[in-house]
Amino acid sequence: MIVMKFGGASLASPSSINRVASIVKSQLQRQPVVVVSAIGDTTDQLVSILDHAAHGELYLAWKAQEELKAYHFCLAEDLISGKRLDPIDRYIRETFRNLHVRITEVCEGERALTPELRDWVTSLGEQLSGRIVTAALQESGLSAMHLDATHLILTDARFTNAVPRYWESYARIRWSVPIAARDHVVVTSGFIGATENGRITTLGRGGSDLTASIIGAAINAEEIQVWKDVDGMLTWDPKLKRGGYRVKSLSYDEASELARAGATILHPETMEPARRLRIPVVIRNTFRPDGEGTTIGVPDGVCSNVVKSVACKTNTTVMEIRSPARDATLREHLGCIETVSRECKAATLLAMSDEAIYLALDGSHEPVAPNEFLPDRCLEAHIRAGQAIVTLVGEGVKNSNAVARLSVLLARREAVILPRTNNSCSIRIVLPQQDLFACMDIVQRTFFTDLDPVFFAAAEPAHEEPQVQSNLDTPAAQPQRAFSVSGNRVAFPGVRL
Repeated sequence: MIVMKFGGASLASPSSINRVASIVKSQLQRQPVVVVSAIGDTTDQLVSILDHAAHGELYLAWKAQEELKAYHFCLAEDLISGKRLDPIDRYIRETFRNLHVRITEVCEGERALTPELRDWVTSLGEQLSGRIVTAALQESGLSAMHLDATHLILTDARFTNAVPRYWESYARIRWSVPIAARDHVVVTSGFIGATENGRITTLGRGGSDLTASIIGAAINAEEIQVWKDVDGMLTWDPKLKRGGYRVKSLSYDEASELARAGATILHPETMEPARRLRIPVVIRNTFRPDGEGTTIGVPDGVCSNVVKSVACKTNTTVMEIRSPARDATLREHLGCIETVSRECKAATLLAMSDEAIYLALDGSHEPVAPNEFLPDRCLEAHIRAGQAIVTLVGEGVKNSNAVARLSVLLARREAVILPRTNNSCSIRIVLPQQDLFACMDIVQRTFFTDLDPVFFAAAEPAHEEPQVQSNLDTPAAQPQRAFSVSGNRVAFPGVRL
């Protein structure tokens, strides 16, 4: 058995979903279990509806709901026909009716916009997607069955960023998925789960990858495939610098470090369930299904390049905590600082040594005063605003002089190379945002001039779906979508309605 996870960009139009059906058919002999994200940018639109509700903007919230409902109606009508369409039609109507009731209550002050309600609203995209994709696979001739992810993935009650209860989830999956997969292509939704008493939770943005990994570990899958709109992991984000390469293979540690460092291609926790059973995770491109992609697993050989890939977080604030006493050590204060960071959810520990502790402050929260993190007055904090955090990842970093080389090359810039543990396969650099592009040039010249062909390949140009601006809001207010609204119909580029 294999797990095939398809992201929202892979499902954004009728032609995309039909392409997904063809990919699933091509691997039917491997008993695929399909995990789907919300279709297109549905989750972003649901978050936008919540934002309108939080500001009491009932008309704007209603208008966004109507557009999203029309999008799903017309998508279903283009993919599904006959009696198979009727239950999908009813489910879409019921979903948006319930959504409208709750959003109206929030706008009128009758219901609080709690984290639990946010999870209920943002879960709707995956629940709609699971049912529509299942029916589309049936329409294409496959025997497909939908299993509700809220009955498979058990979590704690940390709404908006729930932690799966792995062993209980494994038991639920083992009792249901392999049996259903004997005669059907099993389809379920990523990103969502439920508490023991049935309250819907979400696993955080990108959580569909984690769902796929949990299911893969539960059924001891041969392979976990993550299908996206890119060819795999690249040496760096093409938005930061052109001329990157595709990385053919990564270790579990390398992929985990990249995810934690800001590479959005995978959820940070995806690797752990797969790593326990050494299940390979393969990132592939839905729009170029014959491509090799990137394989994540047990290293096969040693790469001659010290660094394989670079991840970056931009416009961050970094707090550096030190003791003014020369003979003082900070390790005794680490537990207290970690507790405060976890409770206020405003900071992430980046690195530490006996002399300094570095925290990345979350810009989505209110500004944090340094004394909130200081256990006593004997410590001092230095705030670095407008910083970029560049992370160089590669197993070769462990036994190289890369830190010494970077120290020389970055000596004239206000860059700080963070302390690292001996077994870490990453190097983190904190530097002013305006020096980011110069730093990337230095990194490219230093580590990517002579690439090992066993581990690197040329990157293909990114696939771009034709897009038409929606008339819901102004272009500045909303991202472009691959559909437009006219009356109660939605037009998809290249699709005759």
